Amino acid sequence: MTTHQLTLANAKRTRLIDHADIARLTAVPTPRTDLVARLATVPGLVRPGIAHWDMKTRLPLHPLSNENAYGDPRLLHDLAVPGAALARRLGADVIVGAETGGIPLATAVALAGDLPFAFVRKPGYIGHEDHEPRVRGASVAGRRVLLVDDAVSSGKALEAFADELQAEGAILVGVFTLVDMRDVATTVAPIATTLPLESIATYLEVLAAATEHDVLDPATHQLAVDALINHWPDNDPRWTLLNQAA
Repeated sequence: MTTHQLTLANAKRTRLIDHADIARLTAVPTPRTDLVARLATVPGLVRPGIAHWDMKTRLPLHPLSNENAYGDPRLLHDLAVPGAALARRLGADVIVGAETGGIPLATAVALAGDLPFAFVRKPGYIGHEDHEPRVRGASVAGRRVLLVDDAVSSGKALEAFADELQAEGAILVGVFTLVDMRDVATTVAPIATTLPLESIATYLEVLAAATEHDVLDPATHQLAVDALINHWPDNDPRWTLLNQAA
């Protein structure tokens, strides 16, 4: 996704007809191809199979452990550089990491952009002190902030973090994330369609890169994308086929 791009990869829920449809939806622009491949091939980041823990709410297939990307300092730096560039374009004064998955990436973005860093607590957090602040680190009151998280899906979490930042007087100007999962979300909150948002890759792009580099089996990938885009019902017999393939 590019900055200010408000359309989703498959916003109209186009039914997939053949392999060309999948290629169109998962195409990665050439300048980012290497970075997306490095992300998708981090050991353990893409986990083949159905995520039973939250398959009804967020991610029905191939759960991602995005934090695994933080283990390689060179990769973490390279992933942060586009975030620092986005911060410059948006005129951000402070980089804010969303607790907890966004904090390491936000720290790297702040370092790459030579900008102050803060992190925002998860909504509802109860600390050890009375009236513990929602945001810690650099002051965000009256300042333009770029929120950084490891993933954005329906935008509900983004909405909640935005409320926390607003309560501290921050001006949220945009979002940077590793993986934009709006392309497989069933619903998307308004803030996630209007706020400038940039990512390293969409969820479908990560799956495509993982397949290209033998992390996922091509047959499994084909079935998974079909299930995600066309929203197979719970009683669809192909779920069994997908389980067997994974």
